Amino acid sequence: MSAEIEPRTPTLPVAGAFLSRGDVARLFGVSVSTVTRWARTGLIQAVRTPGGHYRYRAEETLRAVSGTREARVRPSRR
Repeated sequence: MSAEIEPRTPTLPVAGAFLSRGDVARLFGVSVSTVTRWARTGLIQAVRTPGGHYRYRAEETLRAVSGTREARVRPSRR
Protein backbone atom coordinates (compact mmCIF):
# COMPACT_ATOMS: atom_id res chain seq x y z
CA MET A 1 0.00 0.00 0.00
CA SER A 2 1.29 3.40 -0.92
CA ALA A 3 0.24 6.19 1.38
CA GLU A 4 0.50 9.74 0.14
CA ILE A 5 1.19 12.43 2.69
CA GLU A 6 -1.16 15.35 2.33
CA PRO A 7 0.19 18.81 3.15
CA ARG A 8 -1.32 20.16 6.34
CA THR A 9 -3.86 22.83 5.60
CA PRO A 10 -4.57 25.32 8.32
CA THR A 11 -8.12 25.19 9.61
CA LEU A 12 -10.00 28.38 10.25
CA PRO A 13 -9.58 29.36 13.88
CA VAL A 14 -12.34 30.20 16.27
CA ALA A 15 -12.75 33.87 17.06
CA GLY A 16 -10.13 35.02 19.53
CA ALA A 17 -7.80 32.07 18.85
CA PHE A 18 -4.04 32.47 18.97
CA LEU A 19 -1.25 30.71 17.07
CA SER A 20 2.20 29.74 18.32
CA ARG A 21 5.47 30.72 16.64
CA GLY A 22 5.65 27.24 15.10
CA ASP A 23 2.15 27.55 13.64
CA VAL A 24 2.98 30.93 12.09
CA ALA A 25 6.32 29.67 10.78
CA ARG A 26 4.60 26.74 9.02
CA LEU A 27 1.96 29.04 7.50
CA PHE A 28 4.58 31.38 6.01
CA GLY A 29 7.16 28.67 5.27
CA VAL A 30 9.87 30.33 7.38
CA SER A 31 11.81 29.50 10.55
CA VAL A 32 10.52 30.27 14.04
CA SER A 33 13.39 32.70 14.56
CA THR A 34 12.18 34.65 11.51
CA VAL A 35 8.70 34.87 13.02
CA THR A 36 10.18 36.15 16.30
CA ARG A 37 12.20 38.78 14.41
CA TRP A 38 9.06 39.90 12.56
CA ALA A 39 7.27 40.31 15.90
CA ARG A 40 10.15 42.23 17.49
CA THR A 41 10.36 44.63 14.55
CA GLY A 42 6.58 45.10 14.41
CA LEU A 43 6.08 43.43 11.02
CA ILE A 44 3.42 41.19 12.55
CA GLN A 45 1.42 41.76 15.71
CA ALA A 46 2.21 39.55 18.69
CA VAL A 47 1.00 39.21 22.24
CA ARG A 48 3.40 38.14 25.01
CA THR A 49 2.16 35.62 27.56
CA PRO A 50 3.05 36.00 31.25
CA GLY A 51 5.71 33.33 30.64
CA GLY A 52 7.28 35.42 27.84
CA HIS A 53 6.02 33.36 24.89
CA TYR A 54 4.84 35.01 21.71
CA ARG A 55 1.28 34.37 20.52
CA TYR A 56 -0.23 35.63 17.29
CA ARG A 57 -3.88 36.41 16.65
CA ALA A 58 -5.06 33.74 14.25
CA GLU A 59 -7.43 35.90 12.20
CA GLU A 60 -4.83 38.61 11.55
CA THR A 61 -2.10 36.09 10.76
CA LEU A 62 -4.23 34.12 8.30
CA ARG A 63 -5.26 37.37 6.62
CA ALA A 64 -1.57 38.29 6.23
CA VAL A 65 -0.77 34.84 4.81
CA SER A 66 -3.54 35.08 2.22
CA GLY A 67 -2.31 38.56 1.22
CA THR A 68 1.22 37.19 0.83
CA ARG A 69 0.04 34.34 -1.36
CA GLU A 70 -2.03 36.68 -3.54
CA ALA A 71 1.03 38.89 -4.05
CA ARG A 72 3.07 35.87 -5.19
CA VAL A 73 0.56 34.74 -7.81
CA ARG A 74 -0.41 38.20 -9.05
CA PRO A 75 0.94 38.67 -12.60
CA SER A 76 3.49 41.42 -13.04
CA ARG A 77 2.56 44.48 -15.07
CA ARG A 78 5.14 45.16 -17.71
